[in-house]
Amino acid sequence: MSRRKVLVFNQFAMPRTQWGLTRNAELFSRLTGWDARIVAANRDHYGQGTFTTTDPLFTLVPVPAYAGSSVRRVAGWVLFAARATAIGLRMRGVDAVYGSSPHLLAPLAAWVVAAARRKPLVVEVRDLWPESIVEAGLLHRGSRLHRLLVGLETFLYRRARSIVVVTPGWEDHFARLGIDLAKVVVIPNGTDVDDRPVDRAAARTRHGITGFTAVYAGAHGPANGLDQVLDAAKGLPEVRVLLLGAGSEKARLMERAAREAVTNVEFRDPVPKDELREVLAACDVGIHVLAPWQLLQAGLSPNKVFDYLAAGLPVVSNCATGLRDVMTDGECGRLGGPDDLTGCLSAVHEASDHQRALWATAGRTLVTDRFSRTASATLLESVLVESCRGPEYGHHTQSSSPHGITSERAGNP
Repeated sequence: MSRRKVLVFNQFAMPRTQWGLTRNAELFSRLTGWDARIVAANRDHYGQGTFTTTDPLFTLVPVPAYAGSSVRRVAGWVLFAARATAIGLRMRGVDAVYGSSPHLLAPLAAWVVAAARRKPLVVEVRDLWPESIVEAGLLHRGSRLHRLLVGLETFLYRRARSIVVVTPGWEDHFARLGIDLAKVVVIPNGTDVDDRPVDRAAARTRHGITGFTAVYAGAHGPANGLDQVLDAAKGLPEVRVLLLGAGSEKARLMERAAREAVTNVEFRDPVPKDELREVLAACDVGIHVLAPWQLLQAGLSPNKVFDYLAAGLPVVSNCATGLRDVMTDGECGRLGGPDDLTGCLSAVHEASDHQRALWATAGRTLVTDRFSRTASATLLESVLVESCRGPEYGHHTQSSSPHGITSERAGNP
């Protein structure tokens, strides 16, 4: 049987040789019956640097830098969507088109190509957009722009043969838009446990890590709430804190740490995903933290948490409610409420070596049993296959997929 082809539009997707948003690269590279082509931007969303890749999965399109400029950011979205559409319309032999948020112009480009080719559309929702913009205070609910974006969101969801989400907990949002949950399937973030041994002592020497070290590896943006990490570091001077990543808030956070003489915090540039495992293995606990936005309590599937667990690190988080479908407090570390990060980090620091080892073992088991990238890729493949079995592309349907967000809740792969 010949292999099918899926075309993926995701402006922020990155190959594993980069850091950050590697979800699509990891999932689509594991498909067994499909060849994928991921159309992405050539610019790191967080650090704003450009990059190249030899990964055959990727076709990169240039977009302008937009740090600190909302006008340039939107212009970049429009430019990416236009160029991705042009690429898609030139491609032949495509069997399905896959568009990934957060911004809705990438899925819109996917719809244009799917409609022109009369092929099924799959929409991936990694962020409830535009709700997250409202939560950030950048968009007024009920404004003309908000109504326009909600209308576009609804339009795309209704025309998608299947909708892929990263976490359960968003059912009410889709129901309010009149979307049948039967075509929504949860494919969470995750990773695969690498059983190759890491020489921890050598890794600590190589990466300059000493003492009890808590690591945060991820974006440094407004939603990430990293001021709470600085607060925790000030209250726990015996804990070294390593902040690994990039984003619009990094310069301000570094200035604050210097101004307040928070000497046990170190900021470093991000490292490629393939190198992250060794850095994490040299640390003692992984930090997950978010700003106290109500939207984030609906459900979370943070890549960094799965990377920590796979590396054998206990986890601390101030998002116990949002992580309820991933793990519970005490299962793989300590989880608390929005203001509990310092207490959670202190509890893991004061725990015995035996207890931390138990948390580490539980975390690796959790990833293997429920959040394996390989298992998620198998589920993604079934979504693509089922999406191609529906009627010829044309009018939208509300229940064309056999999957359902509720049925996936109990067994996140």
